[in-house]
Amino acid sequence: MVKLRDWRQSLIYLAVVAVVGSGIFVGMLFIGGTVFSTKSRVETQTTTRLSELLDTVESTVSIACFVQDESLAKEVANGLMKNSGVLGVSISGNSNELARNYRSGVSPADLKRAQSGRQIRVIHSPFSPDVPVGKIVLDPDPKTFDRAVDDEARFVGFLLWLQLASVVVVIVAVMLKLIVRPIKGMSDRLHRMDPISGDRLQIPRGYVGSELGRLVEDINGMADQLVVSLKDEREIRLLHTIEEKKYRAIFDNAETGIFTADRNGCISSSNPALARLLRLPGDVETAQVRLIDLAWSRPEDLQGLIADCIDGKAVTAADLEFTPDDGMARWLNVGLSSVGGGMAQGVVSDVTERKLSEDMARRQAVTDPLTGVANRPGLEAHLQTAIRQHDGATAGGFTLMLVDLDGFKRINDALGLPVGDLILKSAAGRLQSCIKTSDTVARIGGDEFAVILPKVEEEAMAANIGERIVRTLARSYDEHANPIQLGASVGITIFPNDGVDMPTLLRNAELALDRAKLGDGNRYTFYDPAMAEAAARRRALETDMQLALRRDEFRLFYQPIIDLQENRLAGVEALIRWQHAEKGLVPPDAFIPVAEETGFIVDIGLWGLETACRQLAVWQAEGLDLYMSLNVSGRQIPDGLPPQALADAIARHGIEPWRLVLEITEGVLLTDVSKAQQWLAAVRELGLHFYLDDFGTGYSSLSYLKRFPVSSVKVDKSFVRDMHNDPSDRALVEAVVAMAKSLSMSVVAEGVETVEQLDLLRAMGCRYGQGYYFSKPVPIEEFRQVSARVDTMLS
Repeated sequence: MVKLRDWRQSLIYLAVVAVVGSGIFVGMLFIGGTVFSTKSRVETQTTTRLSELLDTVESTVSIACFVQDESLAKEVANGLMKNSGVLGVSISGNSNELARNYRSGVSPADLKRAQSGRQIRVIHSPFSPDVPVGKIVLDPDPKTFDRAVDDEARFVGFLLWLQLASVVVVIVAVMLKLIVRPIKGMSDRLHRMDPISGDRLQIPRGYVGSELGRLVEDINGMADQLVVSLKDEREIRLLHTIEEKKYRAIFDNAETGIFTADRNGCISSSNPALARLLRLPGDVETAQVRLIDLAWSRPEDLQGLIADCIDGKAVTAADLEFTPDDGMARWLNVGLSSVGGGMAQGVVSDVTERKLSEDMARRQAVTDPLTGVANRPGLEAHLQTAIRQHDGATAGGFTLMLVDLDGFKRINDALGLPVGDLILKSAAGRLQSCIKTSDTVARIGGDEFAVILPKVEEEAMAANIGERIVRTLARSYDEHANPIQLGASVGITIFPNDGVDMPTLLRNAELALDRAKLGDGNRYTFYDPAMAEAAARRRALETDMQLALRRDEFRLFYQPIIDLQENRLAGVEALIRWQHAEKGLVPPDAFIPVAEETGFIVDIGLWGLETACRQLAVWQAEGLDLYMSLNVSGRQIPDGLPPQALADAIARHGIEPWRLVLEITEGVLLTDVSKAQQWLAAVRELGLHFYLDDFGTGYSSLSYLKRFPVSSVKVDKSFVRDMHNDPSDRALVEAVVAMAKSLSMSVVAEGVETVEQLDLLRAMGCRYGQGYYFSKPVPIEEFRQVSARVDTMLS
């Protein structure tokens, strides 16, 4: 039965059935068309024969109808009935029927069919063709018609069937030979072909380039692709197997817990690491565990995390604290992603060390690494907290102190950073010993500290603590071979009287600290609103100074320097003055210290250098042998007044280098000895000379005169002024003059105001003098008159 079914599904059987069936169908169509056309043709022929019969008897019937001859009419009717194709005849005159003859045994159905093909002809008078005299009715015999149609159809159908059968047989034979048999052969070989072993179909002979040939090529191409695909599939399957094993190994051995759970936290699958992280006993299956019920410090956070993930179909993560029964609290990071079906996939990792590192980083961010107290961000955080706690309170406040170590920079520069760091640590510890543990100490700068006293709101209590801090920090420090003595200045502000926000409190405490540092420092000072007014005036002064340089409001005044041995004008000291557009002449003491602190002295100094060189070029062109001393600030050395700037100015104006003398103070030499030496040496190579100004008022030492290329020293006017009345001042001036001579240096005595002072200086052998006795500092417009008067005075 199976073979029969297979045979019926074969291409040969289907092709034969299709061709034969198509032939039968086409034959039936042809036969049907033939029968129809035969019937139509026979019908036409019958009608034609009957019409011809009527033509034959029409003249006789015309006479019979005209004369009303029934016998003649019957005779014609009988004659017509002899024709096998006539079923009946009826001849009528205009008023009566002359003859009627029908075959016997005719059925009503035949009569009805005969009426459909009935022939009726009107008969006209034989003498007048236009006058009708009767009619003749001729009914055809349907049976005779049917026999003729059948005979014709059988003959034509036989011929058609014979032709169609021949065509079908030929078509079937051709199809079997040219199409079906090659295809069947290809099919048989295809069933036996093993593409993987390299088997391929061969194109049948004579079919190269034909559709069958292309079909074979396509099949072979598909076989090649199939082999490649199978190979790729095997490789992919192998890789998938390897990856699956690797994933399983990773899943089982991962340090990170992996799980899937539903909305309620019920675990459906997990890896061993999850059980370790969640401290689950070995005999407990994780599938029986509900995550929410474990030892989370806030299980509601985990519940919300799961709900957000599943409802929002988003990735969620959070660090949650886990507190198991063993007391080892841990921080676990739980990350969730929705996988559909009300389920979430999660990853759990231990982030305790990270959390501890973050906490440590946060502490370090607000802690000074050297002293262990709070740093500036830490101070600001504590200060903001104190402000929030006291903001809006009906009573109460707190105290903020800023503390600065007086003289620390000098000690740090002299003894080095290690000793300085030890002092800062000790100072921080002493500050903490002066306050309560609830108070805050912070280091906010190099040697500047801050103290917050949250429960101190009265000035008396704040003053006691301020005095204690000053006294404690003033004790000697033993961090060096020799005890180190420092002082402390403290600025104090109280919330809310001195400010209700952090910037205001810090600014006012800084103002109070600046006031405490005036003089010798080593004291505490409370903030006073007048300090803010002074600070405002100072800011206005800074702004005016910046505008003054652009508006060319600065001037150089010149004070003569006299050669006391040769009684002549030797040079001048250039002194800067400020001719303010609204305030008039501003004294140097009012703006020079501010320019020093703000660094604006650098710009003023460069302006002074340019102006001085320009004036020296004029005097040089006039043949005057004058030099000019120009004061140099410590802020200008070494970068504010680089040697190259001096060289450029001298070259630009074409002056002789000896004409320009730079005055420096002893403090400049103490700031950074190494850099100062390098700068002095570079400037000395340009041919310039140096005066050591205010000698004897600071840390004067013979070692400075020997180490630095100083050509002259200037004795401060405070010693010259009283030397004729004060033997100690006179002795000091004599010592300086003698020392200078021994070092081949000259001395310039400042503050010469009387002839007695002048005579004493000459007697001591002092080379140069300068002071109001000769002239006060004057602008360049008055200098010629002053020069002439001095020459007259000395002649």
